[in-house]
Amino acid sequence: MGGNFIKKLFGVLLVIFGVVAVLIGLIPYVIDFPYTTWGENSGPKNYWELIIYIAYDGWYLHFGIVMVLVGFFLLYKLRKKTPGNLIVLK
Repeated sequence: MGGNFIKKLFGVLLVIFGVVAVLIGLIPYVIDFPYTTWGENSGPKNYWELIIYIAYDGWYLHFGIVMVLVGFFLLYKLRKKTPGNLIVLK
């Protein structure tokens, strides 16, 4: 029983972090790169610009899609093995 709880928790966390990574990865397709008038290497002015810089620099969309797929696959396999509800954490 304890092993299934850990696997379900891991699967749910993978899906949640995967969705967050996908949302961060989609930022470059929605928002333009924030150019600053302060010159080179001025850095971000606030946390939102930092998130945009990170989104433009990373592979978050790819990792997020993989994490969501692996999480759903893990939860699907657990659902097939154990009867009952998918996300009931006992």
